[in-house]
Amino acid sequence: MTIDRTYPIFTVRWLAVHGLAVPTVSFFGVNISNAVHPT
Repeated sequence: MTIDRTYPIFTVRWLAVHGLAVPTVSFFGVNISNAVHPT
């Protein structure tokens, strides 16, 4: 039962980390690509 209790915590942490990391990486990635190749 310990695994069942800790698993959702790690899942929430994983979703929170990736929920913040993915848009941030995409945001900087778009800015870098626009700076290198301005439209």
